[in-house]
Amino acid sequence: MDRKIRFRTFFLAGVVFLAGCLLIPSLVPSTSVPRWFGQVFNKKIQMGLDLQGGLYIVYSIDLDQAVDSRAASIRRDIEATMAESGIEGRVSNPRAPLGLVTITLNDPAERSRINAEFLSGYAETVDVLEECPPEQAEATVCLQVSERYAEEIRKSAQQQAVLTIRDRINERGVAEPSVKTKGSQIVVELPGLDSEEVNRVKELIARTAKLEFKIVDENNAFMQSVYRHVESDPRAKELGITVGEDFWAHDESGKSFTDFYLRAEDDARSVTVAEAKERGCWSVNLPETDGHVECSITGRQIIADYLAELGQNDPEMAIDGDHQYGYEYVQPEAIGEADKRDPFWRTYYLFRTAELEGDSVADAYKFWDPTTNRPAVLIIFDRNGGRRFGEMTSKNVGKKMAIILDNRVNSAPVIQDAITGGRSTITMGGRSNAEIDREADDLVSVLKTGSLQAPLQEETSTQMGPLLGNDAIEKAEISFAVGSLLVLIIMVLVYRVAGWISMFALVLNVGLMMSVLSLLGATLTLPGIAALVLTVGMAVDANIIIYERIREELRAGKSIRGAVDAGFNHGFSAILDGQMTTAVAGYVLLQYGSGPIRGFAVMLIIGIACTLFTATWCTRLFFEYYVGKGRKVTQIAI
Repeated sequence: MDRKIRFRTFFLAGVVFLAGCLLIPSLVPSTSVPRWFGQVFNKKIQMGLDLQGGLYIVYSIDLDQAVDSRAASIRRDIEATMAESGIEGRVSNPRAPLGLVTITLNDPAERSRINAEFLSGYAETVDVLEECPPEQAEATVCLQVSERYAEEIRKSAQQQAVLTIRDRINERGVAEPSVKTKGSQIVVELPGLDSEEVNRVKELIARTAKLEFKIVDENNAFMQSVYRHVESDPRAKELGITVGEDFWAHDESGKSFTDFYLRAEDDARSVTVAEAKERGCWSVNLPETDGHVECSITGRQIIADYLAELGQNDPEMAIDGDHQYGYEYVQPEAIGEADKRDPFWRTYYLFRTAELEGDSVADAYKFWDPTTNRPAVLIIFDRNGGRRFGEMTSKNVGKKMAIILDNRVNSAPVIQDAITGGRSTITMGGRSNAEIDREADDLVSVLKTGSLQAPLQEETSTQMGPLLGNDAIEKAEISFAVGSLLVLIIMVLVYRVAGWISMFALVLNVGLMMSVLSLLGATLTLPGIAALVLTVGMAVDANIIIYERIREELRAGKSIRGAVDAGFNHGFSAILDGQMTTAVAGYVLLQYGSGPIRGFAVMLIIGIACTLFTATWCTRLFFEYYVGKGRKVTQIAI
């Protein structure tokens, strides 16, 4: 055998072997293959909602929080404008009413400076209130996000949520997602996923990815009073809530700081079914006794419920509108507390308004932190965000800066010096490097696709059967089988042995397409099957072009070997032109289409690539075996 043909044979055998390995997870149960094989080849072809069914989820979205976030952004801008104008005072963003921003001046005489010129940049976004809320001082100017602009923010937040959810699903490799609005709700359809992947995608969708940087109000008198109350409160002891103190000093100045906090561990308690549903820990599989079920309650929820109850019973213990409690999940093994190994939740007393948010993040990368020897995420701010980050750190040297992700304190490092490089690092929680690595991947994914302006709340989640019905699916399978059989009969009758060669290449083509689909972890739907049928037609058409050219060369008097070479050489350009024209159309559908249209386009592009490989390269190799060098062939069945 010629060396060139031998090399091509080994290459084709390798491709077929790899394709077979990729298809095995989709054809054979995972329990029937070795564990090492399942770790290497673990992706499978998923069936779409129309073929297999899937998950139908309805989310509600807290659009008012998007308005509140915009008010916080206006507050930061006004602070910067006041600093540039030399106006001294304090800007705050109270919880109520929604979208309120207050400017409290040190000198009431400067109130006239907060005029139309000062507020020119906010003319379309805020209304100046004639009267402030009763508790506000006379030297205060009150602004509120206008109702028209608030409605635009809500609409934008919902549209952005749809795009962000779709991008996150696509990042996970779930093809054919359906994401659409229904009133104030968002409906998501996830086709053909197993239960483990469904849970992970649901967590990724609901993750707000709202990144905030807030300053810890250390040594605050209010927090000291809460600390002393909890320390002696029997109710707190009953709930397992304890107190603690943080002490640290600024390296350069030597100034000391103190932070008072509460802590509690997760606990399992017997609660009513209604309370379990409210807390989100109820399921139909939980055993019920006298209307009660065992519910796992986080230490965070225990502390939050206690503080809310404390504030209702004693107004002096109610937190003011300018502050909030932050919660961090601490795993002592990661910080070396040898005497306390159980993880717990702790509080931080924070200024409520964020100094910097995730909309200032330009990019995010996962890297291996040599200090902790664990994966971490590096975030890079845009130009404006880098400047604001530098200003924030320079004004709060020695204090703690809470890095908050999805309303949970990720870490609270001490600001030892101004950070002007426009970069920050987020360390990940988790017990194992594998868990941390997965969390880092998900965080980078959501930061790159964008954060949600408002959090999602899952309303309903329904497992659906095939939308087309089993009868329709069976008919589609029968029609595909009948069509393939007719193509086989026609090709064999017209082109004889060459027809069998094209059929063998066609089977190889379909197998390669399905293996690529499996490699991508993509979803097969009815439009995808339509693209598969179209590819079969294009593959056969490519072989017909070559075969007819070979016939013409034979009629012109060329030898069999020369006719075959001429047929493949001259026919390839016509095949490539036709396939590339179709590929351009598929690319346009892929870029601007959604749902079933994207599924059709993906399958079409995969089919074109596989067709060019099998209908020309593979078919020519098979002809080399048939009429190749060293073989005395006097006639060819074509």
